Order: sequence, then C-alpha cells, then structure tokens
Amino acid sequence: MQKISDARNDHDEWWGSHFAYEGDLVGMSYLYYVKDFHKPRQRVFAPRNCDNGKAVNLVLWGDSYTMHFRDTDFCADRYQYGRRFFGSLDYEIDSTKKNVLIIESTERIIRNYFANNRMANEVKRKVVKTEFALIAHQDIGIVQAGITMPDMTAFFNDNINQNIEYNLFNYNLISPVRKLKALMTYKAFNRASGNVVVADKGDRIFLKETTSDKLKEGYATPVSQNEIDKLVEVFNDLNNRYKAAGFDEIYLSIIPNAVTIYQPEGYNMLIPRIQNHKALKMKAIDVYTPFMQKPDGMFWKGDTHWSNAGADVWLKIVNKVISDTTEI
Repeated sequence: MQKISDARNDHDEWWGSHFAYEGDLVGMSYLYYVKDFHKPRQRVFAPRNCDNGKAVNLVLWGDSYTMHFRDTDFCADRYQYGRRFFGSLDYEIDSTKKNVLIIESTERIIRNYFANNRMANEVKRKVVKTEFALIAHQDIGIVQAGITMPDMTAFFNDNINQNIEYNLFNYNLISPVRKLKALMTYKAFNRASGNVVVADKGDRIFLKETTSDKLKEGYATPVSQNEIDKLVEVFNDLNNRYKAAGFDEIYLSIIPNAVTIYQPEGYNMLIPRIQNHKALKMKAIDVYTPFMQKPDGMFWKGDTHWSNAGADVWLKIVNKVISDTTEI
C-alpha cells in the first residue's frame, strides 16, 4: 500500500493524486477554490546570525514542523535529525563539542506520546560495533540459539489504513467533484469537509481533533494536575537519561496548535503548565509566549504547520540558545 501511494502521489494522470501544496488542511477538506487558505510553496528562512564561535553538536528529535530545516539553518557545527513516528534516531556524541539535544513536538501529541518514556527506545546513542561485540539483534529479526526468528512488526506499515483509504478513494478523476462539493458546503454553511473545521472568525481552518474538548489532542480537553505531574516526571526521566548519555544541554520545545493561538478561549493551558512546572528539570524553548504576543502570520491559514515567519521565530530562539551555551 505504501509503495502504491508513493507511486501515485503528485501525478497529473487520472489515477494520480496531487500533493496538497496549497496546505495539508486544504487538501484534506478539498477547499482548493478558497484562495485565502492557500500557502506559498517557497520555504525561505531568515539567514542565521551566528557569532558565538563555539563548537556545537546539535541533535534534534522533531516532527513535520522541523523536517524541512537544513544544517545551515542552525548555529551548530554538526546537526543530527530524527523525525518522530518515521523511524528512530541513532545519535553520536562528540566530546570535542558542546552536545545539545532539542526535543521538539507539536502540542497535539504531547499527552499521548509522552505518557511514557518510549522516546528512550527511539532515540539512542549509536553503538560502534567491534569484532568482539556480541550481536543480539538484527534489522530483519532476532537471533536466538542460532535461529533467526522473523520480527513480524516489520511486515506492517503504521499507516496501512490511511494508505488503503488513499488508494481506494483519492484520485484526480473525482477531485473536481469533491472540490465543487467542498466549495458549496463552505459557501452555504461555512463548514469544511473531512477532518477539518472552520475557525469561528471564518478566516482560517483547523485540524478538527485539535479543536476538541474530549480528545487528548484537543486544546480544550481538560487536563488534570495529576496528568501534568506525570508528564513532567517523564520529561525529567528523559532529561536524566540523556544527561547520563553525554548531552550537556537538553531542551523541550512544544509547538502550539494553531487553534491554541487563534482561538484561545477555553484553552486547557497545557503548554504553560508544563513549561512553568516547578519540578521540570528540562529547559524549555518557549514559542507559545511570543506566538500569543504577536499571533499574526505565525501559522498558515490552510495548513496545520507554522508559516515561514513562525519558523523564523523558533529558529532565532534556538540559535540564541545555542550561541549562549558555555564553552566546553
């Protein structure tokens, strides 16, 4: 299913399916005819300003918000990146440099992903094998008593249901009908199709799950103090683990949902409650505060992600943090 999806994506033929360059929410809702929701295709970030002259080894465990950054965007001599849910990250520690780990995550997955310390199994220090090393695992299976037992999880893609739905229903042949229906629904009822909702002001669209007051991804879903405390415990455990692994500085950066910034009424205050928790050992890279202070243009109107301007705000904060780290 994944191979078929990859082959069909971004093709003009009737059997193909265009990637939603106008915005992922635009693609999900088929609101292609609403030009106000379109985002530009260019990803241009402001030039970095690095005058620290310090050697930094930066490791970033992030998601789709940070996947487009290049090593030249950071004030670091070395850059290692891993994308959550798309594989693990085997990082390397450099004893000649300042080793910095940034854990970046979109707000909507915080309560699920960091409910435990699964990250510790996905972000690990690279093991240098020697001729004397005993290999207990292989990529294709587990070695036990001289017999290779297949790892069945390798045969299944986490996105299998999404890929099946994509290959059954998402074709350029029927896209015009869907686009027209979506436009009519939007104009007549101010509603969006699929897993997308129109903002109260009607000036942008949001991912539906982030507007919920029941789902853990929702910005208005109640969060008990006990759950906040447990999340902080997980972050503290990760902080201790990666400090012991050789990192000099570890930072947590939670990227707010767009609805959190533009429709904050009823917000459960998840981000500030974590960042300002008195027991939190991990340092925070805070973009929630500057985004709330100057929200205009921080997110695309038809996409779940931040705009170039929003990304620039984050990059400047990160690079200042890296530049302010002390000498090794």
